Amino acid sequence: MELQFSLLLVLIVAGSAVTMFAARMRMLSFHNQPKTTLPDADRYRPMLRLLSDADMDFAAKSPILRKKMRTRRREMFRGYLRCLTRDYVGLLSSLRRIMVESDVDRPDLAKALAKNRAMFALALCRIEIHLQLHALGIGKVDVSGLVGALDALRGAVSVMTPATGSAY
Repeated sequence: MELQFSLLLVLIVAGSAVTMFAARMRMLSFHNQPKTTLPDADRYRPMLRLLSDADMDFAAKSPILRKKMRTRRREMFRGYLRCLTRDYVGLLSSLRRIMVESDVDRPDLAKALAKNRAMFALALCRIEIHLQLHALGIGKVDVSGLVGALDALRGAVSVMTPATGSAY
């Protein structure tokens, strides 16, 4: 009986993880208009410290205030995360457009973009799980990987744009 319960629990967790990953992949494949400007990764640097407890010492005496502040910061963090994801999708769309309009076939780049997209989706899932744990007062949320991925994709767009001759 215990084995069946454990197996059922593992299947539920695995199914939830697969569903979450599929939803993130679908979200990243949304074809919107390419970004007209390259987003600056520095605008997302506040995310790196938004959920840290370092500057919440003044709220330590009031658990209610501390809880409200942590909740509000998670909401702000999710707003940043939505903007970062939107910028990522725009850059991805731009790179896809550049690849289609290019005279050179680049299957290696297509493969790298697919891998990058999957890694970004996994990072989004990981961050969402960490946000849920943060709401319970467990652990920290690290977004440096997503900011780095956005910066790397931004660099790829800026390198490829002049080579194709298309106006970005």
